[in-house]
Amino acid sequence: MPAFVKSMSAGQQLPLGCPIPDSPHAVSVSLPTMADVIGYEEKDQRVLSKFGSGYPRFVVHPYLRKIEAHWQSLFDTPQKRYWPVSSDKMAQRLQEHLGGVDAKFIRHRGVSGLRLPPDDATNRAAKDFLQHIGGFLSSRQAEDYLVAEGTAASAYPENGFEGDASKEVRRILAPLLGSPSEDIVLANTGMNAFFAVFEAVKGIQSPKGRNSWVKLGWLYSDTMHILDKLSGTDAENIELLDVFDLDRLEKVLEQRGESFAGIVTEAPTNPLVQTIDLERIRKLATKYEIFLIVDPTVSSPANIDVTPYADLIVNSLTKYAASEGDVMLGAIAATAQCPEREALIATIRSAVEPAYSRDLSRLASQVSRYGDLVEQTNRNAAKVAAFLETHPKVRKTYWAKEPSSRANFKRIARHADAVGALMSFEYDGPLAEFYDRVALPKGPSFGMTTSLLCPYIYLAHYALATSEDGRGYLAQAGISPELLRLSVGTEPAEEIIAALDAALSP
Repeated sequence: MPAFVKSMSAGQQLPLGCPIPDSPHAVSVSLPTMADVIGYEEKDQRVLSKFGSGYPRFVVHPYLRKIEAHWQSLFDTPQKRYWPVSSDKMAQRLQEHLGGVDAKFIRHRGVSGLRLPPDDATNRAAKDFLQHIGGFLSSRQAEDYLVAEGTAASAYPENGFEGDASKEVRRILAPLLGSPSEDIVLANTGMNAFFAVFEAVKGIQSPKGRNSWVKLGWLYSDTMHILDKLSGTDAENIELLDVFDLDRLEKVLEQRGESFAGIVTEAPTNPLVQTIDLERIRKLATKYEIFLIVDPTVSSPANIDVTPYADLIVNSLTKYAASEGDVMLGAIAATAQCPEREALIATIRSAVEPAYSRDLSRLASQVSRYGDLVEQTNRNAAKVAAFLETHPKVRKTYWAKEPSSRANFKRIARHADAVGALMSFEYDGPLAEFYDRVALPKGPSFGMTTSLLCPYIYLAHYALATSEDGRGYLAQAGISPELLRLSVGTEPAEEIIAALDAALSP
């Protein structure tokens, strides 16, 4: 049995706001009841006051808020808003995105940021932009800055990696992403990895009049936001929610294939864990000279191989590679068949936000356990899925080997036991009735030692889950607003199943 860091217990509720794991750099946070989830989405102070932190791109980290307060005092501008960002380049991107706003560039003790007027709309736009493209300052860099400024006593003690952390991470990733280690590009977040790929492909395709994108399947929310908001005024993007209706895609490409820059998809998708026919998509992309961008994060590139099909692979290392759940990082690989490969890699390197040294060191200290984590979660997930599929209170279970796309998944699976930690299911009853009583850690993210349950649509697409039009849109994608997403951890499978069974059959 691999020596994993101890998981949170699969047999207890965690208090509201508890970081998962117990670290100031945790990427998840406990939301133990549906009232807490709704309170978080509606900005209820009862809930927000309990948060030390949250998923770092969605919740501004308290260390970043401390830097803002420090700068308000340091620069004697208490009425101004400050946004600490990942680099000078990111501050410039943000300023350009906001247009003619009265903004001032800040750089102090190695930390860059933008000062903005206290206008709610402007600051909301700034926050959204930084969230979408992964532009926030790293919590570890923020921590180091606060220590240097004397506003924090010391950095949180944690294990790092002795040696070249970047080289170690890329060494482990190389066989999984099918690329020489020196060609793998690391980014500060998975979303910034996608943004850098988007910028690079756009740079090559736009001069050819190819400004539109194909969104294939239900994509991650910020992936959709980048494509919707940043493609440009000439873009006429299309969205194909049904990953099995490739005849429709073929018809669209027959009509206007020369207008598309890229096809973006996930394999499998999140949250329905459906696998598309990548072989057919590859042929269409080649025929119409469109870049195919594939994200294999849901099941992990340790379980599936998309290199024969993708031009560009984008992978969130926050999942699986960072098994303890306390690092935000992403990776990019251009496959051997990728057109204009060298030019793309060069552009990606210039567009990406580099990872902070302590984040790289922290990831490198965990990445050697990547394979062991995947093996254990595969075994557990197969047992948990079998339990859910046969339970009378579960309407439907979605996982990698679910019949509708099992054959497609099998084609890209590295071995017969490959599954992935992620699955979703529909409870036959009121959502809160089950969610509130299940004794599992509950919060966003997946692919870590600790199991995590969340009402995914309420957390990622609250406006859709709570409006008639939104629910209609979800129905087009075959997604129930009450869908529950479960990331299976390394706890004994029997403990995970017992916790689910006790809540399903009280």
